[in-house]
This record gives sequence, structure tokens and C-alpha cells, in this order.
Amino acid sequence: MSVDGRFIEFLGKELNEKLTNRRINKISQLAKADFLFSLNNENLYISLSTALARVHLVKEKYSNFVTPGGFCMFLRKYIEKGIITKIESLNSDRIIQIKVNNRNDIGDLTDYFVVIEMFGRYANLIVLDENRVIINAYKHIHPFENIDRIIVNGLKYELPKDNRIDPHDLVKIEEFFKGENISYKTIIENIKGMSPLIARHIIEKVNFNDNLFYQAFLDIYNSDVLPTKSGKYFYYLDIFSEDKEHFDSLSSLLENQFNEASSLDRVKQIHKYLHTFVKNNLDKDKHKLEKLSKDLHEAENNQINRIKGDLLLQNNNLIDKTKTEVKLFSYELDKEVEIEIDRMSCPIDNANKYYAKYKKQKIAITHINKQIELTKKEISYFEDLLNQIDENYNIKDLEEIQEELINNKYLPKKKSKNKIKSPNYDIYIDELNVQIAVGKNNIQNNYLTHKLAKKDYLWFHVQKQTGSHVVVLSNEDLKEPTIRAAANLAAYYSKSKNSSSVPIDYTKIKYVKKIPGEFGSYVSYTNQKTIYIDPDFELIKKLRKG
Repeated sequence: MSVDGRFIEFLGKELNEKLTNRRINKISQLAKADFLFSLNNENLYISLSTALARVHLVKEKYSNFVTPGGFCMFLRKYIEKGIITKIESLNSDRIIQIKVNNRNDIGDLTDYFVVIEMFGRYANLIVLDENRVIINAYKHIHPFENIDRIIVNGLKYELPKDNRIDPHDLVKIEEFFKGENISYKTIIENIKGMSPLIARHIIEKVNFNDNLFYQAFLDIYNSDVLPTKSGKYFYYLDIFSEDKEHFDSLSSLLENQFNEASSLDRVKQIHKYLHTFVKNNLDKDKHKLEKLSKDLHEAENNQINRIKGDLLLQNNNLIDKTKTEVKLFSYELDKEVEIEIDRMSCPIDNANKYYAKYKKQKIAITHINKQIELTKKEISYFEDLLNQIDENYNIKDLEEIQEELINNKYLPKKKSKNKIKSPNYDIYIDELNVQIAVGKNNIQNNYLTHKLAKKDYLWFHVQKQTGSHVVVLSNEDLKEPTIRAAANLAAYYSKSKNSSSVPIDYTKIKYVKKIPGEFGSYVSYTNQKTIYIDPDFELIKKLRKG
């Protein structure tokens, strides 16, 4: 963990310098646990996300707001339009307090305190009145949930209990470091605001020389703030040896770090959601197909009902009307057939009942065959989608797949969903400076083939299986390097990318037609030529991305 108490202390000072005496013009909700405080020329991002809890200024302009929930509406009532008078960290811990002067319910000016606690899964935002009494919280903690700390409306706000040493109490810090068996764990357990990252740095710096521990702590304590990032690690100081990047503020460091983390987290969430949804639908369709096949088999064996009707009419004089079942010999089947009859009905009526069943089953065969055809199409569609989802870890590509499922009415339409304006297809540029477009999902494939491409452009696709539509964006006669590059891309973006001698068909766009009634991006084509490719990953790496 990089955001510790010391980090938050300096972040509080930075925010206080930039935001004091600023008015909170608007409070918006970006996600379930994410809020944006808009001030003049500044935006304060507050996230109570379990994994990514944070507060910092952001430069990015946000527009994808969600419908504000009850807590956001509460913040708008009590905090919006207020003036920030002070921002500070509390308790040398991961707590930021924003003091806001605003009008209360009767119009008098009063102070409110917005307390942001960044404790992982216990991340919280608590609003206090001028007497530091809780008037609302994002997460309430009731007595039966936690005996150490209670967060409910009407109670006095209390800081988390902590017996660790205050990092500003240098006398006690020096005394602690004179002890024995100092390790990064004991540093974390005994000094407030010390993360594993900085504790390990102290251990490495002293190189197990116990006499240097206090001096190493003082060096860090007195160091100037220099926001630094190295790989996945970051801190308010430059404690890294290599591959590091410096930032002009702690907010810009946090925005850079958490934008990447949030994007990756979002990709993982939508990927898992889409994979699970499509996989479940695929399994349902496979089960449905199995059941339909059984129903079809039963319906196709419907001749027995016609035979029973025929036997009842042919053997009218042999039927004992006092019984509910008769046995009659069928020359067609060369055996006796047991036939249930209704004693209250005449043989003709009994025969007509079997003829009615026979006709109903004949009609059912047509219906079942249509259902089987439709289900097979859906299975093929979902298998294709599943492959596209597993091959794509780009947020825009996955959102396009989600949009396609919404358009096809598999997923409900979301009111806050922004319509995707332009598909996120890839552009590659070969050694001859020719552009080659690659679709990675059905929306992109359909756009490239049926909207973007001109009729004389060449279209490439792996033969007899699902894959990407590849279009060379040129109506000139193509040379061999371009044809081989496009064919390699078509092979790479298919299930055969790890195979050899992959057949790739190519033809002009004017010979490619969308198949009516088919799901996804299935097409038929004519006048094609075929090239066999051993997918060359090195060649693809050399192609420039447009």
C-alpha cells in the first residue's frame, strides 16, 4: 500500500492550499461509490471504492454521470454551494477532513465537516454538523456490527482507536528504534501512518544496522515532497532507485495511478460479466437444443397414433366396448398393438382422437425444426461472441460487445448508457504504407464491411470459421507484402492463429453480402481467391498501429 497516513498528511496540505475559500458549485455521482465535487476550475474526485478508495484533484473532464442516489442528494442539500474553509488530515491516518461553511435548513451560515476515511473495505464518507455530530454517512456501522466503533446518525463522531506512536512525537520514535528485533512489521504495528512500502525502505536503507534506524526515519521525516511513481508503486517521496517518474503534485500522481488501476478494474469487471452472461446463455441454448432434439424424435415417431386410429376403424366389430384397452394386430408393424380407448366413446371417436394427435405432432415437427434452426444459430452466435470476449481486453471493444447484446435485446437497455459513436476497430500500416483495418467484434466487423469499405477494397477472412473481418483500405492493385500482411492479420485474429497453413479467402467488398436473418457478422461471398498462411507473429509486430 502506497497511500498511508504520511501520504495523506501532505495530500491534505496540498488540497488545503488549492481549495481553501473555493465554492463547491456542483456535486455529481460518477458511480455507486464515486463522487465529483466541482469547484471553479477544479474538480475533486472522491472514491469510496473498496479497492481504490481515494480523494484528489482531477484534470479529466467527466460527463458520464449516473443518476444520483440518496446519499448524493443529501450531499447536494447540505454541502453543495458551500465554501471550503479548511482541509486537513486527521489522527496521522488515512483520513481527510473538509470543513465547509454553508447555510442550514433555516438559512443561517454554519459549519459542516466532510470526513473521508480511506480504510479499504471500510472506506467511508461521514458528514458532521458544527458540533461534530454525525448527520449522515455513506456506510453506517451499527452496534451489533462493531463494538469498537459506531457510525450512526446523532452520535458524536470519534476517530478510530489507535495506540500507535504519533510520527511527530520524535522522542517516542527514537525510544522505539532503540528497542530490539526491529522489522518492517514492527514499524507498521507501532508507528502511525507507516505503510509496508516505506517500512521496507527503512529496513533496506539501514541494512540491518540498528544504530541507523532513527536517523533513517529522520531523513524521511524531513524530506521534501516529491511525488514519484515506479512501476506499480508510488509514494509522496522519491524512494525508488530506477524506472521512476516524477509528478508536479500528489493529485496528478494519484490521478495517473488510479486511472490506470480503475481502467484495469473496469476491464476485469466487464470482461467477467460478459463472459459469464454469454457462457450462461450458450449453456442454456445447448440444453435447449438437446431437449428439442428429443421432442423432434418423439414427434417423428408419430406414425403409431395414425396406426392406432386405422386399427380402431378396421376392427370396429372386434372391439370390446366394456374394456379400456384393446390389443389389435398391425400388419404394418407385424405385431400386436395395445390401444387405450374411452368406453364412453364409439370406435370412430376413439380413432379420431388418435388422428388428432397424429396431426398435432406433424405440425409440431415444423415448429420444432424452426426452433432447432434458431437455437443452432444462437449457439454459433454465442460461441463467436465468447471467442471475441476472451480475445479482447480493451474496454472499448468490450463495451461494443455489451452494446451489441443490448441492441439484440439480450441485455436490458440502460438509461445512462452512452451510445458508442464510432467502433473501436484497429488500423495497421504495412511496409508499403497501406492501411489495413481489423474488426475485433461483430459491431466492428459489420461497420468495416458494410459501411466503411468501398466496393473495390479487398476483404480478407479465415476460411470456414469465425474470425475478424480484415479490410485493406485501398482500391489500388495490391502488392504481395500487403496481401500477406492482411492475410496474416485475418489468421491471427481467428481460432487458427496457432495453426499452420491457414486458408485465408479474399475478395472485393462488392462480392461480400450479409446473410439475412443471421446473428452477428456472418456473410456470404463469391469470386474469392485463397492464400495459405503460417501466422507470422513477428510480421504482425512490425506492422505500425494507426
